[in-house]
Parts: sequence; C-alpha cells; structure tokens
Amino acid sequence: MRQRKRSMKASAALAAICTLLLAGCGGQSPFNEMQDAMTKMSEKEASFEKEQGTLENYEKKEQQLYTKMIQTTKDHTKTVSSLSDQALASAAKREEHLKTEKDSMDESKKELQTVKESAGRIKDAELKDKAEQTVKSIEKRYASYDQLYSEYQQALKQDQHLYQSLKKKDLGYRELKSKLKTVNRSYSKVRKESKKFNQYTDQLNEHKQALYKAADKESKRS
Repeated sequence: MRQRKRSMKASAALAAICTLLLAGCGGQSPFNEMQDAMTKMSEKEASFEKEQGTLENYEKKEQQLYTKMIQTTKDHTKTVSSLSDQALASAAKREEHLKTEKDSMDESKKELQTVKESAGRIKDAELKDKAEQTVKSIEKRYASYDQLYSEYQQALKQDQHLYQSLKKKDLGYRELKSKLKTVNRSYSKVRKESKKFNQYTDQLNEHKQALYKAADKESKRS
C-alpha cells in the first residue's frame, strides 16, 4: 500500500499584519519598505494554498486508480492498462500544478532582497532585532520549501514509473514490491520535509507577531 500525502501550511496573512503595522508608520521609512515587500510576498504566494489542494485531489484520484489496478486480475490487462493511463495523465497534471506552486514561491522569494535591505536600515534597536529574526525565518522557510519541492518531484517520478510498470503483462510480485518500497521511501522523505516546512511556517508567524509588537511600541515612542 502506498503511503503518500503531504500536509503543508500556507504562509500566514502577511498582508493583514503589514496593514496593521502601517498605523503610526508614515512615509517610506525602512520599516515601511520592509512591510511593502512582505505584502508583495503574500500576494505573489496567493496561488500556493490553492495548488496544495489541487495536488492533494490528484493524489487521491491516483490512489483510487491504483487500488483498482491492484484489485483487477491479470485476465483484465486492458482494464489495468486503461487505469494506468488515467493515473499517468493525473500524474502529468499534478506535475503541472506542482510547477505552478513552485513558480508562485519563486516569485514571492524575489521580494526577499528588499525585505533584507530594509530590515538592515531600521534604526530602532528592538525593532531591528525583530525584523532580522523575521528575515531569518523567511529565509529558512524558503530553503525548506525548495527541499520539499525536490523530494516531492522525485516522489512524483517514482509514481509515474510505478504506473508505467503496472502496464507490463509480466510484472512480477518482487518487482512490484520493490517499486512500492521505492515509492513509499520517497513519500516518507516528502512527509519529513513537509513537517519541517510547517515548523518553519509556525516560527515565521511567531516572529512576525513579535515584529508587530515591537513596531507598535516604537510608534508609541515616536
């Protein structure tokens, strides 16, 4: 039985927090520029959550097709071949949506340099410290996603190899077991990286909340 599925948390609503931070921060100060870039990050990541749901739907569809293939006897090779073709088509669609998700994250990442430069020019010590912590969290989250993407991409390829193999009339139990083991090993890595990504997302949310509090204190002192 294949073990798959990843569970990923989308980024927190940067735009909402940044809108709140605008209070008391007039003009294009370094902090203002930082929050503008963070807002753009959030906007460019908008399709991220949508693609996660789409990928999961395709995964469920392929799981159902795989179950049907395994339950079909060898006397129904045409049925297995048809189901395999459907699974391969679904995997191809999943590959497209994975790329869309990756493109969304890459576009969001383009704002990181502005965020870093702006954070570096903040003068208030406490606010600067919180800003730099937020930057580090953002960097770790992006790096984590890149690793997760790599592992998921590899797992997807293993799925495709499995579906293609199931079309073989002479597919033996040992070969099937070996391929299933490879698939499960790949998705085990995906789940591990997904967990890390979620942890970095939670850390980023915590640092953004701390950043908001520091910005609020700084604005009251001004």
